Amino acid sequence: MTSHSARILLVDDELTLLELLGDYLRDRGHDVVTAENGAGALDLYNTELPDLVLLDLKLPDVSGLDILRHITSRDEETAMIVISGVGSLDDVIEALRRGAWDFLVKPFINLELVMHAVEKALEKRRLRQENRLYREHLEEEVQRRTQELRQEILTRKRIEDDLRRSEMRYRELSLTDELTGLYNARHFFRQVQAEVERAMRYDSPLSLCVLDIDHFKEYNDSYGHLCGDSVLSELGRVIQKLIRDSDSAYRYGGEEFIIVLPATNREEAARVAERIRCSFHEHAFFPRPGTEAHVTISLGVTSYVPGESISDFVDRADQNMYAAKKCGRNTTVCR
Repeated sequence: MTSHSARILLVDDELTLLELLGDYLRDRGHDVVTAENGAGALDLYNTELPDLVLLDLKLPDVSGLDILRHITSRDEETAMIVISGVGSLDDVIEALRRGAWDFLVKPFINLELVMHAVEKALEKRRLRQENRLYREHLEEEVQRRTQELRQEILTRKRIEDDLRRSEMRYRELSLTDELTGLYNARHFFRQVQAEVERAMRYDSPLSLCVLDIDHFKEYNDSYGHLCGDSVLSELGRVIQKLIRDSDSAYRYGGEEFIIVLPATNREEAARVAERIRCSFHEHAFFPRPGTEAHVTISLGVTSYVPGESISDFVDRADQNMYAAKKCGRNTTVCR
């Protein structure tokens, strides 16, 4: 492998294209592995860890968009170029929105255009890696010199401003669950404490809703984790759509979620929970071609009792959720 060569994963269900494009890239010094379906692509990605993936969006088994999401969620530095037919530009736009770097449209009339896209993506990847290494080095350098520069007021202010911006950026990432777009459990425990204090100060109601996806393990076992991720993502979307700006929602565990509803009594919170339950149950999933699935959730709702601990508050909502499970699932228990 030359200093300019790269490991490339080429994914397409057209065997002639795989052979033609694979040979073309190998002739230009690249190490190329190929897959003709989504399952093979995921296996090769996990074992080969390619620098660049050329991915056909229309595959016979797994959606190219799902493969794209899987790869970009694991490594943002893997260069991704999607391949689409002339009539699938909507898929291309969605792929670019999900993290693809570039796109190519079949049929390839001039392979030099493919090579240009490959070289551009690899250069972008190299610059990203250099930028990441530079940021890591910069952080180490700032930490080392902070004490020394503390005596210089103007310089200290510049460094503190840089560190504050960096901290805010990383803090935002650390508070959010990437798959669902909701806050994570770590942020919940900070936020619910503040909401309890506010409810006590203003003598206003505060409610919690804990919800859990029914039979989620069986769904994952039957259809795979990519399909399971789609369920989690959709539930996050439904929750965000149906709660108020003043409410906040969190992915509390693997398939367990929790919603904090300030200035909301128990009956009002139960109505919100029911809207979420019904809306999510109405959504149709298609984990396999020709297979339609509807997924249900069980919900537990309760309101804060002045003077009780946050642990007791959360536990009661959790127990109500488990009571909903015992009642047959796909229901809300409020007490």
